[in-house]
Order: sequence, then structure tokens, then C-alpha cells
Amino acid sequence: MVAIAALALSGLAARLVQIQGVDAVHYASYGAREVYQRVALPALRGAVYDRSGNLIAASSPRVDVVADDYLVTGPKAGLNRLASILGLSVPALRAKLSQHSGYVPLAYQVSGTVEQRVADLDLPYLSFAPDVARTDPDGNLFSPILGIVGFSGKGLSGLEYLKNSLLAGSPGSEVVPTGPNGQGLPGTPTDVVAARQGTSLVLSLDEPLQFEVTTDLSRQIKATDATGGVAIVEDRRTGGILAMVDLVTEPDGDVVPSTQNLAVTSVYQPGSVMKLVTISGALQEGLIAPSSVFTVPDEITLGGWTFDDADYHPTEQLTATKILAESSNIGTIEIAHLLGADRLSHFLRDLGFGEPTGLQWPGETVGIVPSPSEPGTWSASSMGAVPIGTGEAVSPLQILDAYNAVANGGEFIPPRLVEATVSANGVEHVLPVQHERRVLSPETVSELLPMLEQVTEDGTATAARIPGYVVAGKTGTAQIPSTTGLGYQSDAWSATFVGFAPAGNPALTTLIMLSHTDLIYGGLASAPVFSAIMRYALRHFDIAPTGGQGLSSGSSALDGP
Repeated sequence: MVAIAALALSGLAARLVQIQGVDAVHYASYGAREVYQRVALPALRGAVYDRSGNLIAASSPRVDVVADDYLVTGPKAGLNRLASILGLSVPALRAKLSQHSGYVPLAYQVSGTVEQRVADLDLPYLSFAPDVARTDPDGNLFSPILGIVGFSGKGLSGLEYLKNSLLAGSPGSEVVPTGPNGQGLPGTPTDVVAARQGTSLVLSLDEPLQFEVTTDLSRQIKATDATGGVAIVEDRRTGGILAMVDLVTEPDGDVVPSTQNLAVTSVYQPGSVMKLVTISGALQEGLIAPSSVFTVPDEITLGGWTFDDADYHPTEQLTATKILAESSNIGTIEIAHLLGADRLSHFLRDLGFGEPTGLQWPGETVGIVPSPSEPGTWSASSMGAVPIGTGEAVSPLQILDAYNAVANGGEFIPPRLVEATVSANGVEHVLPVQHERRVLSPETVSELLPMLEQVTEDGTATAARIPGYVVAGKTGTAQIPSTTGLGYQSDAWSATFVGFAPAGNPALTTLIMLSHTDLIYGGLASAPVFSAIMRYALRHFDIAPTGGQGLSSGSSALDGP
């Protein structure tokens, strides 16, 4: 027995030597892992500013209120007060504290005031986890563009998603003492790796103009009983989007920002604004001049479909300028037949239709544009429907960019929203303007410009006039297709006006589109909104009138990026 006991003691001693000596470092590390945990330190997302430095999105440090429901014993003291502070019902809070999970988030991204009130309750089962809140100082003024940031700190939509890799920054970490249930214990954090703040963005958007556009568009949506509308203002020279507003009417009649950027992600049949493609293409190919005369009947039949003008008229003689100014469907179709299907398709693509805009927006549509080279997309009636804007579906931004190419002397410039980035240490990096490509010759533009001016002088859009300025542009009216089958919805129309000013030296290009409006013509529903918005914008950017002498070589008074 003595020998056995001695042998046992010898083995125990050897094991103690093994544990305390040879394996001491291993067990010390194991014990530390049981007591200390590495926790993440969220990074502040970069801020977002408008072109003048006004803050339109920012992040601020917040905390999440977390409970260890295993530590809730006996009567749930302070339950009523805690529920009141967190804005929860007592039954809902009681259910959360009965999950038996050990980690129950009760509220996310609470303010410092709420944090202090919760801390004052001194409830042992509560703790705080670091978090970051994203706030928009302007409320929902820019929400369709900015998008949203999830509780994970990642951008889920809009610009927050598109530029998440820049805005997000890099999270840090620290090692903190914790109890058996993960509760934080008193002690100084160690091995701290600081979080790196995200890169900030300077946008081309202008906060005062965005507010004005929202106000004017909302007023007209209500006045015309429309279901919604889109308005975009663009800097002619840089393609910078100065305002982009997407509004919808709720069932109770309130007009609110859309949940998505409809100007880029939605399509519609635009109507006569697409006549720009046919007219500019025919001018470019030398097939017509502004004074070319056409014999225009009231209607024609193509591929079994009858096309007519908006108002009945006997057969008449119209110049190409009058065809555009009066928005004659039949006259435009006659010109389109001179151009031919292949060249019409070429100019559609060249002016940006059926192609990405270059904005690289999440969920952006390229539209639905038929092509004679694509089987199944082109029919015998396409040469009637496509030239007048009822045979294709495009986004509002695509239309604006096509007209901006005319305002820009025939050079197409992709739109943009981000003008500069600002690093966490405050260094600004201005982004270059994207490459322009010529789509129309200067000679074509010099012929086309007076024709577009005639639309507002004595054509379909006299309501787009601006005192002291010459305006160039085009109206568009189209019946809205059925959502349940072939054909169109009864008494459902979209109304568009797109144009630029001052026509003699364009600075701003603007599009207005109203959906399901009870004023079915773009010249009645949308042109007045264009006029109101541009009156403000031209004053706001201190742009002087230049008359209607065509494009000049001078620069506008709108500041560049």
C-alpha cells in the first residue's frame, strides 16, 4: 500500500511539474481566453456633403442596449421604467428577457440621453455595445439617392450601397475582461486597434435647389392629381446632377419621396421627347434641313396599326421645324422613313438609349429599346411607334442626358453624382469629369437648337418660358401601358418636358415627368414646373440671360466642381 501511495504521489508531482512548468504558458493563455475577449470597435462611416459643403449624411457614435437574460432573477425590477425609456411595451420587453440566450439586443443606436437614463436604472443584467448611427440632417430630402444603412453598418441601397467600400472605413478592436456569461468586467481595455473612419464624399447635388425642386414638383403632383413624378437638374458642362427628386403619392394623398431612385431604376414610354432622335439623326445625315417641307396627313397605317396626330387636321404642308414645334407624329414618322430603321437604331444607341448611363447606379435600367438587328424586337409597325416614343421604354435620366448632349454642343457626357472624395485626415481629391464623346456635329446642333427653341416660343410648350431667357426643349405625352396585358390603361398618361437654358449658352438641363396626371399633355402638366424650377436655379447660380443666338464658346456662370 505504501508503495502504491508513493507511486501515486510521484505521478501527481510529475503532473504538477508538467502543468506548472512545461505547460504553464499554454494554460495561462487558455485561462486568459476565458477571461478576456476581443470585441469589435465600429468605424464611423464617411460623411456625405453637397457641392457647397452642406452636410447631408453623417454618422455618430451610439450604443446598443443589450441584456443577459440569464442574469434576470426574481421580480424583473425596473421593467416598467426600462420599457418606457426604450419605447417598448412591457409584454414585449418581458418576452425579450425570457429568451434564455444570454445576449438579447433590446434597442439599437440609442442616443446619449437614452443611454444615461438606462444606466441610471443600475440593472445588473444590462450592458451597452458600441454602435454607429447614420443620420440625414435634411430628413428624407435626399433619401431616394442616399439609400439606407443597415444595423450591420453596411449600405443596403442607393449611394450608401454604391460607395460602401469608400464610406465604410475599417472597424477596430480591443481586448476587454468579461465574466462567464459574456458580461463586461471592470478593467482597462488592452491591445486596442483603432477603427479607421471612412472616406467622405462631396456630391454634385445642391441642397437649396433640391429643396426647391421637391417643393415645386410636389405642388404640381397634388394640383394634377398625379401618382408621382421625377425631376432632374443637370450641369450641362460636367454632367453633374444638381438635383434629383423622386416623389410618389400615398393612399392618404400625401406626396413623399420614393423608396428608390426612380429617375434611374424605372422605365416608361416617354412619348414625343423621343422625336429628338429622329430629327437630329436626319439633320446629321443631311436628309433634311429645318426648312424642309413635308405633306402631312392626319393619320397613316403601318403594320396594321393606325398612327395619328394628337388633334385632327386636314392634310397640310409642314416644315421640319413646325413638325417638331407642333409635335406632329405623322410628320416625324415621315422623316424617320427617310432615315431608315438601321440609322434610327444607331442614333438611339448613340444618344444613350438602351445603354447604361455611366452612373453605375445599383438596379439601374438600360431600358427596352427595339433594334432591327435583334429578331423579335422589331415589327412592321416599329417605324411608326419608335420615332414618336411609344415603341420603347427608357429612364428619365437617359432622356435628360440625350438633351444635355445637344446643350453640350453635340458631345455626350455621362452623368455623375460624386465630385470629390475626402479622406479621414481631411485631404480632398477632386474626381475628373468623365470622357465626352461626340454624337452630333456642331453644324447639326446649330440647326437643331432654333427648332427646339420654337417649341417654347409658339409650339407645344409655351408654359416653359422664362422671362428674360430663351428656352429650348421638347414635350412628351404618352398613354401608360396596361400592367395586366396588351394595350393601355384607360385615361392614364405620363407627361414630360425636358429642356435647357439659356438657349444661347446653355448652363442647366432639366427634365420633369409626371405619372398618371389628369393634365395629359407635357406642355400643360410638366412645362410649368420646368419654368418654376429653372427660374429659381438660374438666379441661384447667377446665370445671366444670353438670348437665343445658339451655342457660344463662352462658359456659363455655373461654378464647376
